[in-house]
Amino acid sequence: MAIVTISRQVGSFGEEIAKQVAAELGLRLVGYQEMHHLQTECDPEFKKACQAFESEAGGGFLERLFFREPANTAMFAALVYELAAGGDLVILGRGAQIVLGGQPAVVRVRVVAPTRTRVQRVQQRFGTSGEEAAEFISRVDKQRRSVIESVFHKDLADWSLYDLVINTAVLTPEVAATLICAAAKGLGPTSPEQKEQFACLALAKKVEAAIKKKLPTTPYRDLVVDSVQRGRLLLTGVVQDKAAKQTAERIARGYPGVESVDNQLKTTELSF
Repeated sequence: MAIVTISRQVGSFGEEIAKQVAAELGLRLVGYQEMHHLQTECDPEFKKACQAFESEAGGGFLERLFFREPANTAMFAALVYELAAGGDLVILGRGAQIVLGGQPAVVRVRVVAPTRTRVQRVQQRFGTSGEEAAEFISRVDKQRRSVIESVFHKDLADWSLYDLVINTAVLTPEVAATLICAAAKGLGPTSPEQKEQFACLALAKKVEAAIKKKLPTTPYRDLVVDSVQRGRLLLTGVVQDKAAKQTAERIARGYPGVESVDNQLKTTELSF
């Protein structure tokens, strides 16, 4: 079956729709809690950082962790690709629609509703006042936009990120789920070749995360690790000097599963 990613506005019934899609298609649903658990289990250093942020901050700590450590974005992408390699999956939120953008057999969905409708739904669910509900929605909307802009440098309102945008002002969760299921069935299952490609991309992003833990990067001076074939990696982007270029290649070549590295990194150092 195709992989489904669901991005949603708070109060749009996105979570309910994701559960219905997963149940109807027999897919695994990966939401915030499971993604959090998987991330803390895949890297000891990341787990320690998560524990520190949990104790000081609570909700939203993962996003702030992303802001501080560029390596975590690559590690998140690796986790998404690793999950996708298994197929039969619904991923709720976390920017998965961006990580899996352009990949075949992936249905990327955005669930929205008018603000007034969302305020009413939040009021009914939590028994809050209209003012409290509106403030809550505004805060969550802003936080989610900030995550996508800061981590992925994308705009949630860019409809080109999605294959299907559903407005639940009139459509019920059941109707919305039916539409998504039809799209997933229409695309068909993830092929063995595509699963293999996802596994290769997962390895590439794990290596990228390992390199970024050792070398400073910024959005304006970044490095990217791509998969050419299984075990064969391509390094592109910009690093500070030749020593950093050599360090990146050494880390990549020493990573389990890597067979060869094509190092095309450029440096910013000046020679006189």
